[in-house]
Amino acid sequence: SQLSKSNNSLPKVQAKIGEIILNNPSEAIKMSISQVAQKAGAKSEASVVHFYRRLGFESFSDFKVSLAAEIAGNTFYHAHEDIKTDDDIDTIKTKVFSGSIKILNDNMNLIDSRSLSKAVEMIEKARKIILIGFASSAAIAMYAHFYFSYLGFNCHSSPDSHVSSILTANLEKDDLIFAISYSGESKDVVIQAKQAKPLAKVIALTGFPDSPLGKIADVCIATISEEMNYRTDAMVSRIVQLAVIDTLFTSLAIRKGRAGLNNLLKARQALTYLKF
Repeated sequence: SQLSKSNNSLPKVQAKIGEIILNNPSEAIKMSISQVAQKAGAKSEASVVHFYRRLGFESFSDFKVSLAAEIAGNTFYHAHEDIKTDDDIDTIKTKVFSGSIKILNDNMNLIDSRSLSKAVEMIEKARKIILIGFASSAAIAMYAHFYFSYLGFNCHSSPDSHVSSILTANLEKDDLIFAISYSGESKDVVIQAKQAKPLAKVIALTGFPDSPLGKIADVCIATISEEMNYRTDAMVSRIVQLAVIDTLFTSLAIRKGRAGLNNLLKARQALTYLKF
């Protein structure tokens, strides 16, 4: 591989980064840029940036995609079971559904309930909630926006990073940022969450609690997904994130009691005219 050929000619710290990745590439794909820097004993994340750029990559994500493709060969890694290129639709269906069920069960046991409880309390107390998520995370942000609004919470979100920046530029005390990024490294998400402090509190929904986003957050809801071993958009992680939003929504609805039920009924009634 390109890394194997180049590693001997790299500066000491970058060579150490390369060694860590070569020794356990499957584990390296799951790590954030800050985790790699820490494991290599680098003084800052800049060493990792220099490392992947020296190899010709624009971003750490691009490097991980290339590394994953090299590991995978003709096999797609998908949540505990390999999907092979000669699998028929029945086999793929079984593996996809089984993998999704398995990863949901894993997350049910591993997600910190205290973080969920704190997130519920923060949402309840928030004057205004800005949900941030772009690309594939935008769907999760919009889903949360829709269901939290059902309960009468003052929510705002936009899949457009420019519009989202405007929303986060006008925050006040007791406002809340709910930021969603599986990698925790999405620059637009991290910058907006960082700029929201100290006025607003930040909840992060991410797969990497030690990522830049995870470190900014007042509460970090950390999920796991083995699909990152190959799939760049981490489709299984979206299923887990939806389950997290459903958990928060259900808890909020119960805590709101009769008022929450009334909000739901009013929202459903408002939507009836859209149906035949």
